[in-house]
Amino acid sequence: MAALNAAMIAAVAMLLLSGCSTLKGGKLFAPELFGWVPVGANLYVERGTDEATQRSLVLAMSQAEAVIETAFGSVASRPVVHACVSAECLADFGGQGNIAKVYGDRILLSARGANWQFIAHEWSHAELFKRLSVRAWWRLPKWFDEGLAVVVSQAPEHSQAHWQYLVDAGIARPSDAELLSLQTRSQWLVAHNKYSDNKNGERRARGEPEIHALYAAAGHQVRPWLAAASRAGLLRLIERLNSGEEFDLSGAGRGKGRSA
Repeated sequence: MAALNAAMIAAVAMLLLSGCSTLKGGKLFAPELFGWVPVGANLYVERGTDEATQRSLVLAMSQAEAVIETAFGSVASRPVVHACVSAECLADFGGQGNIAKVYGDRILLSARGANWQFIAHEWSHAELFKRLSVRAWWRLPKWFDEGLAVVVSQAPEHSQAHWQYLVDAGIARPSDAELLSLQTRSQWLVAHNKYSDNKNGERRARGEPEIHALYAAAGHQVRPWLAAASRAGLLRLIERLNSGEEFDLSGAGRGKGRSA
């Protein structure tokens, strides 16, 4: 009973920390009561999802898990993934406008996010949440959390190639200083709107290229640091944060992003 109560407290805390759409996202903690069908370990799909999509998602889960194990050396978290195939499903569970979203250890996917890269992106958030104390997690800057997820997941939308496209096209993107100032989720969301990462649905409708300036900038900042620090540096960072130290990448030789 004590373990169950602790799990419930943790679930509530994770939902509160995740911000908006909390009540809708809370329904993911009782998936079969709200129309989800289990198709694999920790994997649910919207009722009516075709078998080919189900098989693809099972494979994507396995690929995402392998990527998380490579990045962290082991897998401490076991997030539960919920995959929508319709826009109505996404809106019903608080994910409208998102490709993928994480509520603590519950991941919600849109049809566009139903691949191993976006599962791995959200799983990276869940893995950090699992490995960090609540106090340490609060001190983790949002730009680093997102940048690490970008690098781990290897999504082309947030890649170094996309960053270079933004640079070459002269598209507005955050400077190093501005990016490093994004400590909280609310600050990240303000920047997300400022750099119009939230306008990609409209761009697709007009046949224009998508812009992911904020995520690409975060990945651009974290990528050289992780290459220099390696997995051992990432694990040391987590250990230092849990021991009460302030967030600091200088010991592992943080690479500076190019804001040209």
